Amino acid sequence: MADRYAIDVNGFLDLASRTARRLDSLAETMCGVRFVVDDVRDAVAPAPDLARAFARAVDPWMERATALDEHGGAVLSAAERAVVEYCRADAAMAVDTDRAADSRGHGRWRIA
Repeated sequence: MADRYAIDVNGFLDLASRTARRLDSLAETMCGVRFVVDDVRDAVAPAPDLARAFARAVDPWMERATALDEHGGAVLSAAERAVVEYCRADAAMAVDTDRAADSRGHGRWRIA
């Protein structure tokens, strides 16, 4: 199977699996961090200046980390769909090629 495709399907599946596990780990970590950030927000809420300073320092980082997790998942999903479609198209092309080869010499047009 390794020589069948122009891409290394098994290598891609291995990479996709490792990436998915790491994205899951990132999502779990972000969930834990979000709980800690919320706890700190609650703790500093009585001091409005401190609460604003904390929000200015932490909110952009939280937004980027969340966006990174979401974007990574979207990229992985898109790559998986592309590889699946590549394999489907390759299989369809192989079927069409076999049919064309079987039909040589039949009917009105003959291929020498």
